[in-house]
Amino acid sequence: MANAIICHGVKFKDEFDKMQIPFCASYWYPWLQQKLIVAGVPTQVPSFTNSWLPARNYAADVDILQRQIINEKTILIGHSCGGGLLVKYLSENPEIKIGHLVLVAPWIDVLHQFPEYFNGFSPDPKLPNRMKTIDLFYSTDDHYGDLILKGCDKLQDLYPNMRVHKFSDKSHFSGDMHQFPEMWNLCETFIN
Repeated sequence: MANAIICHGVKFKDEFDKMQIPFCASYWYPWLQQKLIVAGVPTQVPSFTNSWLPARNYAADVDILQRQIINEKTILIGHSCGGGLLVKYLSENPEIKIGHLVLVAPWIDVLHQFPEYFNGFSPDPKLPNRMKTIDLFYSTDDHYGDLILKGCDKLQDLYPNMRVHKFSDKSHFSGDMHQFPEMWNLCETFIN
């Protein structure tokens, strides 16, 4: 049976402290989780500890990720730093095979802004061989600019067969974005 895991991103400490709800319950994550569950796909949105900069810790995130069921039917969805987490984790664990990888404005730190987390890793060029599909969502107006866009360029160069969903009006797929119909439409193709 298919399952899904949505990995959230990271905030700056002052933004995180102002949040009224858990980070894993913000943006479009709970909306997509509900859609997938109703469609019969068990879906987790794990809450990663210390989800603010500079405290976020890769080893702690891996510990939480390893508690999830990940197999050849799993849909992995990563937003921002959550996308970078998935690319790094899968690159470092070539024995893991999944169903689908979806990256939403992934932060893979090509500008070396967060070396404590990414530690100069390089995405595995053979990564797509271990999954049915890999999709990238990004927006040219991302408010993090080159921090995200240069990483998206690198991934497109590295994975030329990756399906790219390019927008010009979604910024970082965050803020008041509480639904993500384009993502749901893609997920429906995975489960039907």
